[in-house]
Amino acid sequence: MEFTIDWYFILEKILLISAVLAISLVVAMYSTWGERKVAAWIQDRRGPNRAGIFGLLQPLADGGKLFFKEEIIPANANRFLFVLGPSSRCSPPASPAP
Repeated sequence: MEFTIDWYFILEKILLISAVLAISLVVAMYSTWGERKVAAWIQDRRGPNRAGIFGLLQPLADGGKLFFKEEIIPANANRFLFVLGPSSRCSPPASPAP
């Protein structure tokens, strides 16, 4: 039995996964934008309208800010424990139920 790699099938699946991921990210970005606009309206304040026309570029600005955010670890802190603390609190909810 001979094993052959179907490159077109693999390329098709990679493109499909990339498209679904991109669409999901865009939907998440603009759902957050819409939520902020509604929250601003409910709270009677200005919403995310600072980046681009009608604030449509605000999700990209938020993503850039998050991407370039610097993690600050105090000089006298134990680096391992400083990172382990928040991680240990996030892992139990992410683990499967018994």
